[in-house]
Amino acid sequence: MRILIVEDHKPTRDEMRGLIERQTDMTIAAEAETGEDGVDKARLENPDIIVMDILLPGINGIEATRRIRLNQPDAKILALSNHFGESLVQAILCVGGMGYVQKMRAFEELIPALRSVAAGQTYVSHDSTVQKT
Repeated sequence: MRILIVEDHKPTRDEMRGLIERQTDMTIAAEAETGEDGVDKARLENPDIIVMDILLPGINGIEATRRIRLNQPDAKILALSNHFGESLVQAILCVGGMGYVQKMRAFEELIPALRSVAAGQTYVSHDSTVQKT
């Protein structure tokens, strides 16, 4: 499973990379720090899954997700944010995201969330108000 990480905060990106690289069936395809760069790298790298921060410099993760899905309708995108709430989760799901993980839960949930999204399932962080399917 090839994964693109779109996250502007380097320590968070490094932590996610470490979690992903410990998995024998996952690898980092590329990394991006802005929404625009994420859209470009998604097109160039065609990763299996994109981990998308919601608050990014330039276009935010919701808009980046919308743009990626316009060009790559089958793209599997897992959103990640420090912020949570039903409206935020619904916003990412409405533009084509397949899941949402709270950054404070990423250590426990990132890998299971990636596996769920890879299997075509929606994943929503356990503390969120929206139910996962």
